[in-house]
Parts: sequence; structure tokens; C-alpha cells
Amino acid sequence: MTTNLTTTPNIALSDEEITHLEALLASPIFSKQAMGLDEIQGFLCAVISGPELITPAQWMPAVLGNPKYESAAQETEVNNLLMRFYGEIVADLIAGEAVGMLLHRDDGAAEDDFDYETWCQAYLDGVDFSPTPWDEAGEEDEINELLFPISLLAGEIEPKALKQIKPRDMVDLMIECREDLPLLAVDVYKYFLSLRTRPPLVKIVSNKKPPKKLH
Repeated sequence: MTTNLTTTPNIALSDEEITHLEALLASPIFSKQAMGLDEIQGFLCAVISGPELITPAQWMPAVLGNPKYESAAQETEVNNLLMRFYGEIVADLIAGEAVGMLLHRDDGAAEDDFDYETWCQAYLDGVDFSPTPWDEAGEEDEINELLFPISLLAGEIEPKALKQIKPRDMVDLMIECREDLPLLAVDVYKYFLSLRTRPPLVKIVSNKKPPKKLH
């Protein structure tokens, strides 16, 4: 069974609803099993973008864990808010618009010092969640190039692979990766969308005999 992404509710959450959902996810209901909303966004960006369509019934337990809801109404509320959040991400990716990223910033941190690492680590978790490995669904070199900025921001690149980059250049590279991240998520979505919508190859068998070699 597949999900028609275009029919997913896409009424964006208000700031108040985002704050409320974050508080619910951090409450004892979830016993610290649920992802934070920034992690959920990164994870779902990858889940939505990958080579296979993954249903909410598949990904929701991965982001929520095993919650102990106080009532059926509370469960419905969480699911509805989460599906609207999911729908907002879907809508941004389909429209080719930069994803409105949710990032945490520690108290006392600089105004532009956001936590990209957590978001990007969750994105890579979403990559690993795919039933079909990404590098088997497309060209491995192309996928690695697309994911390099995300892997770098997630701290997943081996230091020895970066040893030739000068410290000043590394600072500039990190800034560039952060600035490009919202549209990079769209690029990854478009990459796999093109693979999913590409017509299948058809083997053409000819009944004609091959030409004879002239002597």
C-alpha cells in the first residue's frame, strides 16, 4: 500500500500548536522515547524523500515510541498535530520550496548558533529507515554528493577525510552547508522523485535476423 502524498493535510501548525506539540512530546506520556520536533522534521524529510513511499503507520512508531496516552482524545490530538506537521513538510517538498526548518538554540548561544547536528543526524536516521537502501536505488556517487553536507553537519564524516581542508575553509564550508540545507532537502526529494516517475526500461526483442558479414 502506498500513500498519496498530495492528499495529506497541509494546514501548517501555528506557533502555539508547535509549542504545545513539543511540550506533549517531552511529557511523561512518551517516557523520553519520542523524538523532538526538530528530529521529527529531519527524519520525515528523509522518509518522504526516499526511494519508497513509507506510510504514517510505518514511521509513526519510530518517532513516537510507545506512548501511554491518558485518553483516546489525547492520542487523536497528537496524531492529528503530527500528521499536519508531516503534511506541511510534504507540501514544501512537492512545491520545491525551502523547508521551514525547526532548530533548537541553547540559552545564551549566539543568535545564529542553531543546533543543525541533531536535525541532520535525524535525517540520516530517516535515510537508514528506508526499506530500500538509498545507494541501491540510485547512483551511489550522486547520492553521496547530495548527502555530504548533511553528513558533515551531523558530524558523520571521518576526520581523516577532511584533513586536507584548512580550518578557515572548514568554517566557510560549514556556513555554506547550513545555508544550503533547506533547499538541499528539496534537491534530494526531487532526485528520488525523478527515479520513481521514470518510465521502466523495456527490452525490445527483434525478430529480424542479424545482417550477414560481407566477405
